[in-house]
Amino acid sequence: MPFEPKDVTAEGTWEVLKELIDGRWHAILQHSCSFPPQVFEDVTLNLIHNPNINSTVLFRADILYDSGNVTRHGEAVDDSDKQALDETLHKYSITHSGYPGFALKQTIVRKMIPRNPQLDKPLAQTCQIFQSNQDSDLKHTLVIYVPHVSCTSDIPWYHPNVQSLAYLHSWRPSETQTCQSLLPDSSPSISNGIISVHYRLFSDQSFPLSDRLQRTAHHLLSTLHKHGQGILNGYTKRVHHDQLISQQRVQDTYTRLKAAHAKRLCDHWAEQTDSSKHIFEDLSIAAFLIELWKDMYGPSASTRTAKEQESSSADFPGFVDIGCGNGVLVDILLREGYKGWGFDARNRKSWANFRSSTQHQLRQMIMVPQPLLEMNPTLRIQDSGNSPKLLSRLLPRTSTSVKATDSTIEWHAGIFPKGTFIISNHADELTPWTPLLAYLSSSPFLMIPCCSHNLSGLRFRAPSKFNSYSADTLAPLYFASSVANAKSVPISIAPTAEEDQQPKQGCLKELNTTNRAKQPSAYAALCDWVTHLAAAVGYEVEKEMLRLPSTRNTGLVGRNLDPAARGMSAVERMEKVKVIVVKEGADGVAWVERAKGLMGAKGDKH
Repeated sequence: MPFEPKDVTAEGTWEVLKELIDGRWHAILQHSCSFPPQVFEDVTLNLIHNPNINSTVLFRADILYDSGNVTRHGEAVDDSDKQALDETLHKYSITHSGYPGFALKQTIVRKMIPRNPQLDKPLAQTCQIFQSNQDSDLKHTLVIYVPHVSCTSDIPWYHPNVQSLAYLHSWRPSETQTCQSLLPDSSPSISNGIISVHYRLFSDQSFPLSDRLQRTAHHLLSTLHKHGQGILNGYTKRVHHDQLISQQRVQDTYTRLKAAHAKRLCDHWAEQTDSSKHIFEDLSIAAFLIELWKDMYGPSASTRTAKEQESSSADFPGFVDIGCGNGVLVDILLREGYKGWGFDARNRKSWANFRSSTQHQLRQMIMVPQPLLEMNPTLRIQDSGNSPKLLSRLLPRTSTSVKATDSTIEWHAGIFPKGTFIISNHADELTPWTPLLAYLSSSPFLMIPCCSHNLSGLRFRAPSKFNSYSADTLAPLYFASSVANAKSVPISIAPTAEEDQQPKQGCLKELNTTNRAKQPSAYAALCDWVTHLAAAVGYEVEKEMLRLPSTRNTGLVGRNLDPAARGMSAVERMEKVKVIVVKEGADGVAWVERAKGLMGAKGDKH
């Protein structure tokens, strides 16, 4: 059913709201609903904590006070805080208790933080939830938002230009009479509930309302209705952000980085791809890494105070960005005081626009992982028309790379100084190798998977828990016609006897709905598989859904190894990785051929 609210501006102030403050409340829109008061409260609390749902201009809300847990910024409220709160409530005529017919249930004071503080200013706002306390079958739940402003000119663009706004939820569970007939509009309805939005205007405002205020009311009520009906229909949140680092910390750092670096990077962008996507994505990743590294190592050496210098227990060990692409992330981190470098199989145009100190930390080279070298002693790399370069199994494990000459290609064996933080951001072929090489280097890592490749560097459909990490060559015959024209191979499916009523070959559309619903997406399978590889060598993998302008935003962090894995020698670690490499069917020759092909391709990604 389409969302089509009824315009009720002609009805003035509803009787149920006439006792609120001074009666200057005006009903704007109403719509029927099927969700009860508890769902309404859950939705409104979520909207209070996440104002970005209603406005993309906003980052978040910092909760300054919540009577539900009596905290301010997560800490206990002292007497001075309570006094300041009382003064704020009094200044903006906000009740401490309730109104006739309504009891105050919860008071929340929030500060809305805009994405761009140079354009929009933060706004403090008090949000209060009331419940009707009259003995009646008709139950009202009211939520009032009061911005801390004195006049219309104090209101930022992202907030409706009114003194206050409110949602009213009216609910009558009776099967014989709907609550619709008890409210101003008497048209019939099969719903047990009504939601409505109301404005309290400033003294110098009058009707008719501006088109923008009308559109805002429609948007606010539509969002409330959609979320309420979604919960009623069984929706549960599947993506959970801010599991490792708080939203406030990452977004504050992102805002600082954007102000410091965005314009410079956009002005000197030399790639054909969209600068706004890649630059702001890398700014977001840099913000997350900086906050993660603060937890792991303390602030960067260049930003530590004298006291922090004295108390710092661990110096930053350096980073390497494998498959660094355009080099933006490396440039940002270097400018923020973190030592490190990056390499990619292709030199990018943007590299030449960075300052010289950054250019020196960006290298064009390929990676041939040390386990492949030791398992394939005759591997050779040759640049077109030049003599071959033997990759010897006797290459010392402590070496970092082999530099290019006129007749060779510069390459790296993937063994880094102990503790080096490995960044694998959409590194494609290098993604599944990330936890294995991190293990060999005794290093932590962050990998953000993108495209699915196996340990030979070839495109494939990653196995997952769904098929017990079976090789994708077991894909059933009924995928055959699709596989022939596909870039990847689908994972296998093991239907039950009852479900195995399928044609043995044909198109994917003929696969029944039950089996199709069972398999994860290609991206979910990739994330699951590389997590499995990391766990196989002893990492406790932590997942963070990063706030990126990308659908490939799963961040997998490995910073903790189990005690047994930590206690292994370098030789034992190498043998353990080789077992995994053999099990996964890695082909060193295929890897080298793929790597050489990347060096000759155009640098059109990342």
